[in-house]
Amino acid sequence: MSEEIIKRGDPTEGYDHHDAKAGPVFFWAVVTVVFLVVSILVMSYLSTTVTEREYTELQGKRLWEESTAVHAREEEQLHHYGYIEKEKGIVRLPIDRAMQILEGEYKDGKISYNTKSYPVKVEPPGGAAAPAGAVTETNAPAAAKK
Repeated sequence: MSEEIIKRGDPTEGYDHHDAKAGPVFFWAVVTVVFLVVSILVMSYLSTTVTEREYTELQGKRLWEESTAVHAREEEQLHHYGYIEKEKGIVRLPIDRAMQILEGEYKDGKISYNTKSYPVKVEPPGGAAAPAGAVTETNAPAAAKK
C-alpha cells in the first residue's frame, strides 16, 4: 500500500481557500424552491376545496333551511289572520285586508294626517338647560356630598 500524504492546513491562513462547487449548490437551491412552491400550491388547493365543500354541505344546507323557514313564517304572518295577544283581543290581519281598512277609513274621513305646522324651537345660547336635579359640572361636588 502506498502512503498518502495528508496535508494539514496552515493555522496562519485563517480560512478555507477552496470554493464550494456551484453545480450542486444551485441544484439543491432549485429543488428547495420548487418543493416550497408545490407545497404552498397543494396546501392552498386543499384548504379552499375542503372549506368550500364543508361550507356547501354543512353550513349552506343549514342556512338554506333556516332562510326557508323564516320566509315561510313571514309569508304566514303577512297573508293570514292570527292572534298577537289572545287575552287582550289583539289580532293580526293580512296585509291586504289591513290596507283596505285603512283606505276605507281615510276615505270616510276617520283618519287624518297631521299636517299642522309648528314653529321651530331655537336652542338658547350655551345649549339647552339641564333638567332639574341633573348632575352637571357646576354642581358635581354638591351632588357627590348628598
